[in-house]
Amino acid sequence: MRIGLDARTIYWPSRRGTGKNLIDLYSYVSAMEPNWEVRAYHRLEKPLDEVILPQSNIIDHFMDMPGDRFDAWERIRLPWQAWKDDVDILHCPANTCPSVFPVPTMVTIHDLIPLDMPEGRSKQQINHFRRSIKRACKHASWIITPSLYTRNRLVSEFGADPHRITINAWAADSNMHYVPDNASHQTLRRYAIDRPYAIHFGAAAPRKNTKRVIEAWAMLNSNVRKNWQLVVVGLDENTKKKIKKQVTNLGIERNVNLNGFVPEEDIAPLLSGAEILAFPSLSEGFGLPILDAFEAQTAVLTSDTTSLPEVAGDAAILVDPEDSVCISNGLSRLIKDRSYRMDMINAGLSRLKQYNWHATTQRYLQAVEAATGMIRENKSSLRKAA
Repeated sequence: MRIGLDARTIYWPSRRGTGKNLIDLYSYVSAMEPNWEVRAYHRLEKPLDEVILPQSNIIDHFMDMPGDRFDAWERIRLPWQAWKDDVDILHCPANTCPSVFPVPTMVTIHDLIPLDMPEGRSKQQINHFRRSIKRACKHASWIITPSLYTRNRLVSEFGADPHRITINAWAADSNMHYVPDNASHQTLRRYAIDRPYAIHFGAAAPRKNTKRVIEAWAMLNSNVRKNWQLVVVGLDENTKKKIKKQVTNLGIERNVNLNGFVPEEDIAPLLSGAEILAFPSLSEGFGLPILDAFEAQTAVLTSDTTSLPEVAGDAAILVDPEDSVCISNGLSRLIKDRSYRMDMINAGLSRLKQYNWHATTQRYLQAVEAATGMIRENKSSLRKAA
């Protein structure tokens, strides 16, 4: 089997969830199917050492497209190269797909967030995303999605064939692990953390709900806030300035700790050191921070909407993410009731057994085999998207 992979998210200098997950997934694919070959297509001319996939059967394939306009690299160059390399299947893992399908193509659709929450995106970007989802649902050989929530929406809103969809939940980041207090002490000191804290992965994107988390924190009893910190990480400088202004206006500067993007090696100790993960996102296609918190033995507060209850199950406190009072009440319960926090941590560890990379990789391999098997029966059909 020869797989072509759109690996751009792996080779981005600042990797987010999709890139990290793909490294884990394809490391397991390589180990479980050593005779399979993966061609990792990307646009970073000089890959950083730490992002190169080390397995011998994963081939790094840089290809540029000078003067690229209208996403021609993805729409045309990528499928053309996959066809030229005679791949058995092309995997597009980040919600979008080419305009032409000269080889069997499998698309991972995580979510429909650009359509649900278009803030910060141009009309052209939104229309491009919608067209790509429509193409994938109509023309892709197979679709992978991480949650039943997203799968159902693809079927009901875009007419995707439910028999050509695999629900393949992610597992926690392989670099995530519990870091005991004595090992995380130096990291916490560097971030000026000196008391129990809740951690929130903030962002400029409204769906991450950072402003409401700050509002909810301000609603806590002042005696509670005095002994706790809210640690926010992942803010770009512009967003950090806006949130700092909000914090100042609310008079809670002494117990809110705002930070920019943090190195990957700091995430495990920061999450492990936290008593609570505050993750009341407005919309997610899965919700990886929940699994990471389970792994780090941290109690979770998350939303009762979209895919998040599906991932969290009974191992988190669920709140209405649009209600700051509800978020504050959930935080207050977790802060005040240590026994309840421990119950949530133990439930998270138990639930984590359902999410592991071996099972995720097995489902992926089955999807590849199903997709290529279907195409072999209809090999003469080279389809072009309308």
